[in-house]
Amino acid sequence: VMETRQQILKKINWDYTHSVEDQENILSGMDLHAKLPIYHKLLKSVRWYTLQAILSENELREILTPEVIDHLHPPSLRANFQHARHLLFG
Repeated sequence: VMETRQQILKKINWDYTHSVEDQENILSGMDLHAKLPIYHKLLKSVRWYTLQAILSENELREILTPEVIDHLHPPSLRANFQHARHLLFG
């Protein structure tokens, strides 16, 4: 049974002061800088197929932008998501 988006946001951001509702508001906004910590935790903590299930197409496009993935560590993780971006979006 796959976890819901809300369950995943709650689990990955256990050390945040933001509630799941706050995180959803951030993710639905236009401020990429505010989204970066959430996106980085998602990319580091959640399997790719789960991300595809819980994120909209627009969110997937945004989470795979250079602005998001170029700061991931380790470099092998960054390379994996650069490859995924290339496969999905050319």
